[in-house]
Amino acid sequence: MTTNSITSDTSLKSKPNLRLALIGAWLAVGLYTLTVYILSVPVVFRLRTSNPETSVLDLTEVLFASIDIGIDIFITVGFVLTAVYLFARRSDDWFVIFTSTFLIAFAGRVSNLVNTATMLGGYEIMGGLVLVLGDVGIFTFCLLFPDGKFRPGWVKFSVPLFALTAAVVYLLPDTPFHWRNLGGGYTILMLAWYLLGVVIFIYRYIKQESVLQKQQMRWTMIGLLGPLVWFVFFNSLDVLFGFVSDQSQANFWYYQLLAQVFGIFLFLLLPISITFSIARSKLFDIDLLINRSLVYGGLTAGLGLVFALALGAVSLISRTIHQGEQSMLAMTVAAVTAGAIFQPARRRLQRFVDSFFYHIKIDYEKTPVELRKRDEPLENTTLSSYRGLKLIGRGGMADVYRAESPTNGRTVAIKVLPASISEDPLFRKRFVREAETVAGLEHPNIVQILNYGEENGTCYIVMEYLTGPDLRNLLKQEKRLPLDSFIGILRDIASALDYAHARGLVHRDIKPSNIMLDSGSLPQRAVLTDFGIAKIADAHTKITATGVLGTFDYIAPEQIQSSGEVDARADQYALGVMTYQVLTGKLPYERPNTGALLLAHLTAPPPDVRETEPSIPRHAAYAIQRAMAKSPKDRYSNIGEFVQAIESA
Repeated sequence: MTTNSITSDTSLKSKPNLRLALIGAWLAVGLYTLTVYILSVPVVFRLRTSNPETSVLDLTEVLFASIDIGIDIFITVGFVLTAVYLFARRSDDWFVIFTSTFLIAFAGRVSNLVNTATMLGGYEIMGGLVLVLGDVGIFTFCLLFPDGKFRPGWVKFSVPLFALTAAVVYLLPDTPFHWRNLGGGYTILMLAWYLLGVVIFIYRYIKQESVLQKQQMRWTMIGLLGPLVWFVFFNSLDVLFGFVSDQSQANFWYYQLLAQVFGIFLFLLLPISITFSIARSKLFDIDLLINRSLVYGGLTAGLGLVFALALGAVSLISRTIHQGEQSMLAMTVAAVTAGAIFQPARRRLQRFVDSFFYHIKIDYEKTPVELRKRDEPLENTTLSSYRGLKLIGRGGMADVYRAESPTNGRTVAIKVLPASISEDPLFRKRFVREAETVAGLEHPNIVQILNYGEENGTCYIVMEYLTGPDLRNLLKQEKRLPLDSFIGILRDIASALDYAHARGLVHRDIKPSNIMLDSGSLPQRAVLTDFGIAKIADAHTKITATGVLGTFDYIAPEQIQSSGEVDARADQYALGVMTYQVLTGKLPYERPNTGALLLAHLTAPPPDVRETEPSIPRHAAYAIQRAMAKSPKDRYSNIGEFVQAIESA
């Protein structure tokens, strides 16, 4: 992990006295918060177990209190360990020390133990000070992250005003302004302050120009929303139903259990996201972690709610019928109910998170049923008078055969689409339209279409037969190609793409396997294939022969978010990715699964090819990075310009 300061402005390396003072403040806040927390445990436990004769769902108050306090300790330990870790690694930075300090105080602020203690005589002010430190800390953090500066400048005046508000609300127990006496007014008041902090945070994000700091702020925002959502939801429940005011009722225990289960995810999301953001270590690789945390955290909370509701309902019903084993029955039914909805709920939540937070429109977990089956090969048969079909390749969307032309005996290649797709009338109509368009292309570096049609429900395209290998197989043999060997291939493909783009066609599937090297011509030419097929295939989601989603190694960000609206610049992005791969022998974004790969295309900056191959000229490395820019407007105006930039000295 890098240990550099967030910015040079927050470094304490030249300010040893200030560093010692801040370390002292960190220790003071930590020790005070820990002391209040420890003192709260026995007091709250005695309060919760004051009536040992009472049971809820056949579980005693002692057991419920133990579960409640155990979850509380787990959440607090998560905050404290994160804060200590940050402090240990970055104590040369005042903003990191501040962040670590506020996380410790906020651990007490969100602690159920401390909040309960503040309602008891003798503990109001002692616990209230922890609440003040936590609230003021997270509010100030929103105004300073990530560069330690107040922007806009006027927001610095809101910090003392908020501190005064928090002091009045938490430290004056015998007044009508105390938080327990304000009722719904407390929720509205504090929510207004929290929302102000979030609005300023969003404003700072919009005005931020640094890609790295935007990424830091993006995921910190998700962490900040966790406590905010918890605060709004559970304070609203308390205001509406008064759960906390009557701790002798079973509803209080249900409320308490649900609040703690939700808190595990919603609270711990904050320190985790802040730690990754400040650490910067592989910052753009945490997208999948955050994505899955949102999915499974939300799923856990939702299923916890379903489990608790089912548990309560079945328990009430079974009490009136049986008097002996209602707990086991209730637990079993609740578990089965939650388990039955797990998978469909996970898929729906995954799609929501992908779409809402990442704008991913591709359902990369879904394999269309109609594309899972493979047709039997048409070996040694005749298709529309083309004789002697010999299977020479199987792709995700079609099979390729070598055959003999009935007119001149010339060897041709025939690409046959699966019958499951050809049976769709809309697909057949689109296929014909695309085939007619591509057949009208006449360029030496675009595969020539000789014929196309349909026979007995089978759609096919007849193309020229190319004798050389494709670029993918060449890379398997050579591992990588030097720039001077690849530049000729790149020129050919650029010429083909610019020609097609000028005629309104976007390939949308540029990759080494779609580039054939025709050894039957002198000089050897590179030929771009799969034009019409690729465009049709995109409408059905790309599938491999194994029936699962294929790789998206070359897909442009805008194609992930809105595949129907991409233009020629999407092909430029894919060509930039492929150029990086050819010159280095590896892909720029190598991730363990499709979800992580798509997120890398969306958020991770284009890598510098010189980090892997220092021999690549600097101007060529820059050209590749520009072609792979996240925003289409930041790329070259056409692909020929991209190739010229690579070649220029």
